[in-house]
Amino acid sequence: MIKLIAIDLDGTLLTDDKQISARNVASISQAIDQGVHVVITTGRPIEAIQAFNQILGTDNDAHYSVTYNGGLVLNNGSKDVIADRHLTKDQVQAIYQACHELDLPLVAVGLDQVYAFPDPLAYPSNYHKTMPFLPFNEQDPTSLTSQDLVFKCVVATDSDHLAQQLPKLDSELLAGLSVMRSHPHQLEFMPLGIDKAYGLARLAERLDLTADQVMAIGDEENDLAMLQWAGEAVVMANGRDDIKAYATYITGSNMADGVAQAIDHFVLN
Repeated sequence: MIKLIAIDLDGTLLTDDKQISARNVASISQAIDQGVHVVITTGRPIEAIQAFNQILGTDNDAHYSVTYNGGLVLNNGSKDVIADRHLTKDQVQAIYQACHELDLPLVAVGLDQVYAFPDPLAYPSNYHKTMPFLPFNEQDPTSLTSQDLVFKCVVATDSDHLAQQLPKLDSELLAGLSVMRSHPHQLEFMPLGIDKAYGLARLAERLDLTADQVMAIGDEENDLAMLQWAGEAVVMANGRDDIKAYATYITGSNMADGVAQAIDHFVLN
C-alpha cells in the first residue's frame, strides 16, 4: 500500500506555465486525507517551493520536502533538518574552473541565495530566469568561506552548447560528484551520492516506511534515481523516453493532470 507520494515539480506537478491544476490539488488533498504523505521532491531550493506547499496545504509540521535533488530534507513547518549534504569550497572551485574552461556559466546555490560567478561573455547564465525566488549575489568562487553553504552548482545555458561541451568535462572531477541534467539546458552538480533517492530514503527512515510503500512521479534525468528506488515508478507522458523505460506506470502529461491520474489509479481507487 502506498504511504508516501514523492512528486517532482517542473514538467510533473506543474503545468508549462508553472501552475498546479485544480484536479491535481484535489487528488493530493484526498490522498492526504487518507493518511498518505505527499512530498514535493525537487532540485529547487526550499525558498522556491514555499508557494506550492501553501497551495497544497503541506506548509506545516505534518509535512516534509526533499529539495536540492536530495541535498536537503526538512520539515515544512518547523524547518527541522532531516538530512543535508553540501559541496566543499574546494569542490565548488574545481567545478567552476572546469566549467569556465569550456565556456559553461556556473552558479552556486546556497540556502537563501545564489552565488553568481563570473560568466563567459558568449554564454551568460540564464539560471536567474528560472529561479527568481532567491537573491543573486555576484561573487568570485575563491572568496567563498566555510560559512557559505553550497548545496549544488548549476550550469544553465543554451542547450546545444551544453550538449556539445558536456562530454569534454573532466571525467576525474565528475567521478567525485553526482552530476545530472534536470532540463536540456541545465546541468547540476551535487555531492557524490546525493540524488532524490538519497533524500527520500532518509525521509522514509524517519517515517518508518519502506521503498515499496513509496510512489515516485517524475519526468527527467534527475528523477531517475528515485524512480528506480521507489516501489512504484510513475513517469509522465511528456517525460524523456529513456526515463520511461524505468516506469512501472506511464501517466498523463503535466498538461493533462498526470499526477492526479496516477494518484487516482494507485491511491484513491
